[in-house]
Amino acid sequence: MINAIIDLYTKADIETLSGKLLRSSRWQQHHFTAMGALQAQPLWLSFLAQYGVSELVSQAHSKGAERETLQLVLQPKKLKSPVHLTFVIKHNGTFIKTIKCIVDTLSLANNEYVNTTLNNNSVIPKLPKSDPIIVSDLDNQLHPTTFHATPSAICELPSHIARTLDNWWQIWQTNNLAHFNSLYTPSATAILAGNTEPQPISALLDCHLNFTQSLSRRYAQLETVEYDSAKNQATVCWTLDGSFNAKNVRVRQQIITVITINDKLITDEVMQFDTLALSQQFAL
Repeated sequence: MINAIIDLYTKADIETLSGKLLRSSRWQQHHFTAMGALQAQPLWLSFLAQYGVSELVSQAHSKGAERETLQLVLQPKKLKSPVHLTFVIKHNGTFIKTIKCIVDTLSLANNEYVNTTLNNNSVIPKLPKSDPIIVSDLDNQLHPTTFHATPSAICELPSHIARTLDNWWQIWQTNNLAHFNSLYTPSATAILAGNTEPQPISALLDCHLNFTQSLSRRYAQLETVEYDSAKNQATVCWTLDGSFNAKNVRVRQQIITVITINDKLITDEVMQFDTLALSQQFAL
């Protein structure tokens, strides 16, 4: 499965990956759900047509109980700077059941084409029409006894990892920002949407604070949690709902976070979300 995804972008091998998708297989990308290979292929072809075949700069792979995580840094031939893609894959060894793919469209929008003879050097990603959704408005004050899921509630985790992930989740669910000081090693780094290079954890704090300024009445909700005990790495798929202040519209940002833990402390974190797909889906 992993090689088939890599070969799609580095060799334009569409046939092999198409053969691993059933008609009921779901490929989620740019806040759009493609069913089967016939609907997924236009997404792949659009990437190849706009950016060209890519060189593989780096890859990272982890395996949980039900899903695998693949992180790719690709250098498309038509672009000057690399792009980060993250995949969370559920399969049965033969066929893919679901794939959640987040393309860092912010880094694409900040990119430039190598061929400067083009009329527009700036990259404007071509996105599919997003899935229509209605984001509910959960007011915690009206539901003070509601149980809010934690990572340890939906995934079997070693006790020390459970405590770390549950405390990490409090950063986003209850705004416990003090955990930025207690949960991360002094040399911990983060890779955020829009940048393929590691940054200090202060950049992650700034990202959180930026969300607080652009979104009011926020609610973070878990989707899936996977843990690779061999690599001490957890992958969390989650969403952040909120009212976009500039337009007073309720939105939902889909996020994948990959966390590496050592001695109960976080050493590395990758947080990826599709900025331009969010803007398109909710006309921001």
